[in-house]
Amino acid sequence: MLTQSKTVLDAIVPAVNPIKPEFIVHGGDFLCGGSSFDLPWTTYLQSIEDVATTFADFEAPMYCIPGNHDSDAQQGSFEAFAERFDIPETLTVVDAAPRLRLALANIYHQCDPIEDGSGVWTDTLDNALREEAEKAYEEGHAMLLFLHAWALPSHEEGKGTLDGADRLLKTVKESPAIVALFTGHRHTNRIRMYRDFLTVDTACLIGFPMGFREVQLRDNGYFETRFHQLPLPALIQESYDKSSAETNNGWNGEIHDRNTEILLPRLREIWR
Repeated sequence: MLTQSKTVLDAIVPAVNPIKPEFIVHGGDFLCGGSSFDLPWTTYLQSIEDVATTFADFEAPMYCIPGNHDSDAQQGSFEAFAERFDIPETLTVVDAAPRLRLALANIYHQCDPIEDGSGVWTDTLDNALREEAEKAYEEGHAMLLFLHAWALPSHEEGKGTLDGADRLLKTVKESPAIVALFTGHRHTNRIRMYRDFLTVDTACLIGFPMGFREVQLRDNGYFETRFHQLPLPALIQESYDKSSAETNNGWNGEIHDRNTEILLPRLREIWR
């Protein structure tokens, strides 16, 4: 699907803008740099420019975090990427909507994204998150945490998950302002309730199921989400045909990993 990346890129903004979101969050891997793809330097720079120029047409504010494929493939550096995308140095917190804050974590700020593709949850990140979550709770704000790699394991312990995930989950458990944790990295739609907060993993745009997630938080504490596929049926089918039905079902997730409504006790408590 990498040869079709321009087609996919051109379809994103026209699919998102009509929904009229209050804000947009990209969870990383805008590009195909970093590990795996060996993207030449000049192609990497052009890719940054192409994506930045296209996404400038979003009508809502866009916030983002880096993924392991957003670094260059030679040095594992995000320097060129950061010149066009406002990524956090460590943890950035923004007031994105009334009574709602986003915590945007850079899990590659102390590691090589080529060698440590799933990132590291560091002391700096943990201390900053605890401090910001405590402040948010005291001020009556719910918080959504965004990082690139999974924190909650799947079938295999540690595979595709953040180094230090146990420590992060402990911090989230002890921080009642954090109502949900959003990740990507493994190209899979998955939603899990863990204790009294939600973990939301979202599939990719460049391959099947080729879409993005719309999320609404209700005043009564309900989380609602819908997964939108891009209007590229032939390309989606082409991508589907490259893998087995079992593999595609894993990426697509079950129905309620894509479209669901869930009561979040923490959100209801904060927004009551």
